[in-house]
Amino acid sequence: MLKQTDTAAIEKSMRELGDARKTVQRRAIDELVAIAAAGNPIVTERLRDSIAGADRRVRWAAAYALGQIGAGAFAMDCADALCEAMSDDDGDIRWAATDLMVRLGRENLAPISARLLKLAADPASHRNARKMALYCLRDLGMTGPELLAVAERAVHDSEVHVRLAALGLLSQLRDAPEAAARIMLGCLKSDPDAGVRRAAASALGNLQSATADATAALEAAAADPADESLARAARGALDRLEKDRPEKNRTEKR
Repeated sequence: MLKQTDTAAIEKSMRELGDARKTVQRRAIDELVAIAAAGNPIVTERLRDSIAGADRRVRWAAAYALGQIGAGAFAMDCADALCEAMSDDDGDIRWAATDLMVRLGRENLAPISARLLKLAADPASHRNARKMALYCLRDLGMTGPELLAVAERAVHDSEVHVRLAALGLLSQLRDAPEAAARIMLGCLKSDPDAGVRRAAASALGNLQSATADATAALEAAAADPADESLARAARGALDRLEKDRPEKNRTEKR
């Protein structure tokens, strides 16, 4: 049986989930999580109802609260609210939603990875959502030809930050290093944004092995006086590749 104090606290906190002030919203979430942790099942039921409600801020806050409650509360029905929050203009909300999506993906890999691939590839998706979906896929350690195709498309996205996220994903691929190197090399050579070109140079240095073409391009960039920032990134990448090279190969090179 619910305590009257619990009932009042739940109602107050539920009303405050959509508050425009972060401090009020967070306090409401913390209060609901604490009541749920004390064994009150009504909180989870109310939050589950709220993630399908009409208020965007409430949907996000409810999904976040369910994530804090944890096992038995945080489930696939939170995915829509998390995807929506990944497009938010508030970086704190985007990254918190991304962390929760990765956590949900580790428990539901097939459906969440499919959703993320679709989100990242859809040009109608919000630019922030495309970007954060790529970071989720990276953190989940996804592999496979479909992922590579999505990343290759993303490096040509009109949004710079989506292209940067795609490079971060490509630099972590372990099942198709030559294909990843080819795509990143194209970015290094021809992306119109200097920051993306620097990121491509740095990303090439994260590969377990680099192709001869990639190494040659990095060496050329490292010696180019026209862009010192790019040259530094290329030198750093070459240093990392040299450190990761098997000892036998380094000896033979000498």
